[in-house]
Amino acid sequence: MKNTQKTICVFFAILSLCSAGWNADNWKYKFPPREEESHFITSPEPKEHFKTEDLPKSWDWRDIDGTNYCTKNLNQHIPQYCGSCWAHGSMSALADRMKIQRNASWPDINLAIQVILNCGGSAGTCFGGSATGAYQYVKDKGIPDDTCQVYQATDLPCTPEHTCLNCQGPPGQGYCFAQKEYVIYHIDEFGSVDGVDNMKKELYVRGPIACGVDATPIENYTGGIVNSTEDNINHIISVVGWNVDENAGEYWIVRNSWGTYWGEDGWFRVKTGINSLGIESMCSWAVPTKNIQ
Repeated sequence: MKNTQKTICVFFAILSLCSAGWNADNWKYKFPPREEESHFITSPEPKEHFKTEDLPKSWDWRDIDGTNYCTKNLNQHIPQYCGSCWAHGSMSALADRMKIQRNASWPDINLAIQVILNCGGSAGTCFGGSATGAYQYVKDKGIPDDTCQVYQATDLPCTPEHTCLNCQGPPGQGYCFAQKEYVIYHIDEFGSVDGVDNMKKELYVRGPIACGVDATPIENYTGGIVNSTEDNINHIISVVGWNVDENAGEYWIVRNSWGTYWGEDGWFRVKTGINSLGIESMCSWAVPTKNIQ
C-alpha cells in the first residue's frame, strides 16, 4: 500500500512539473497510474548480479572509446508548450539503448514521441504523465520511429493517421493518408531502479535510464554541477552516465528535453550521492526487443 501511495503522489508531482505554467484549476487530465505500470521483468537485473567494485570510475555513453551511443537532443516545448517530459525522457533513453544494441549503426532510430501522446491513454498527455506508463504502452502496442509522426506538442486523437502518416503532392494540391506498412519497435522488459550503485550498474550494463528530478532549481541553469537539496520530483530526464570533477566530485551526466539553447547544450550535471534534485530516488528502464535492425 505504501508503494502504491508513493507512486500516485509522484505521478501527480510530475503532472505539476510537466505542466509548469498551467493553472492547476485548468488541468483536464489527472490519470492515476495503472496497476501494471510498475514493472514487467523476466530476467535478472544488473543490480542483482553486477559487482559494485567492478564499476568504472566514470562512464559516458556519449563517448565510449570514441563512439557516441546517444541519440539526438530533444525539445518538448516546440512548436508549442507541452508537458511531455515523461515521454521524452523515457523514449530518448530507450532510443539510446536501441542504438547501443545496434552497435551505433547508422542511421539512428528516433522514436515517435507524438504517438505516445496520441495513443498512450493513461500513460499521460501534454499535462503530464509517467515514464513507466510510456514503457507499458511500448510493451503492449509498440512504437514507430519519428518519420511516421512528427512531434507536434499537442494531444491528438489515436487514429491510423496519427500513428503513421504519409502525404503526396504536388505542393498545394496534395493529400495525406495513413501509411499502412511501417516498422514498429517493442520492448521485452521494463522496471525501476534507485540508489547510486544500482543506477550505475543499470547504466553501465544496459544503457541510459529515465529519472525523475525537481526541475524548479534548474529552470535557469546555464552550467556547472547542480548540488541542491530540493527533491520534489516534477520532471523526467534521461541519465547517460557519470564522471568526476577534481573540485566538485562525482556527478551524473543528464540530458534534458528543453532544447540545446538550455543548459550545457541541452545537458546538465548533477552531484551524485546526495539525491540532488531527487535524481537518485525514481528511475525507470526498458530493454529493447533483441535483433533490431
